[in-house]
Amino acid sequence: MPGIHLHDLPERLLADRLMSIAESRSVASLGEACCAAVGELTGSPTVGLYLLEGDEPELAYSRHVADDFLDNYKAGFWKTDPVLDTIMTRGRAADGASVIGAHHWAGSESCQMLRHWGFSYNMGGPLVCDSRIVGVLFTATRDAHSPYTALLRERMDILCRAGSLALANMMNAGQGSARIMLGVMPPQPPIKLPPRSADVAQRVCRGQTNKEIARDMGISDQTVKEHVANLCKRFGAHNRTELVACLMSGMSRQ
Repeated sequence: MPGIHLHDLPERLLADRLMSIAESRSVASLGEACCAAVGELTGSPTVGLYLLEGDEPELAYSRHVADDFLDNYKAGFWKTDPVLDTIMTRGRAADGASVIGAHHWAGSESCQMLRHWGFSYNMGGPLVCDSRIVGVLFTATRDAHSPYTALLRERMDILCRAGSLALANMMNAGQGSARIMLGVMPPQPPIKLPPRSADVAQRVCRGQTNKEIARDMGISDQTVKEHVANLCKRFGAHNRTELVACLMSGMSRQ
């Protein structure tokens, strides 16, 4: 069912959505806030948040995206992705159909890859810190009759500006590498964790659900729940949000 477009939202509600993004203090909360806003922007809840530190984009948060699709992108498609290239070159939001051209879109490699996974159009925008693009927020829609418009690209740019502010605040408040500050790699906690628990902890910081963690690690949902419960007990966290904060800060609350 199509969502409400941001240009149709009451001004206060739009402001609330942007503020929830700007006030995010972890990649997980930033991803959730962007997911909610993008869902209202495009009618699609699909979101992929990538950080650009290093040689290739690294997935930091995703929702409603097939793992195989993400694997396909990571395997090398990103190197020839015209949307990513345009974002990095021009520093503003772009969508595939506009970059490639409406008449050529249907036959493009980008469109064929999207259609294989049930999508019709994609769009992305830059996340900027200190005048440098440090991340990209992507979305895609399954609605074949609703290509992205100039107005939606403009709204995506505004959304990404709010996300950029959140990332800048995280980096200014953090210590160490950008990956630690932005939550891709949680800092080493004061208590050394077993490998399995450490893996779960890292995935929790990335914003993955128990089901997603269970699927990726090849274990049961119940086992993941037990790991999360043990982590909460170990760090004195009362819920998942507090646990992420403890893991991000590297400080036990006990």
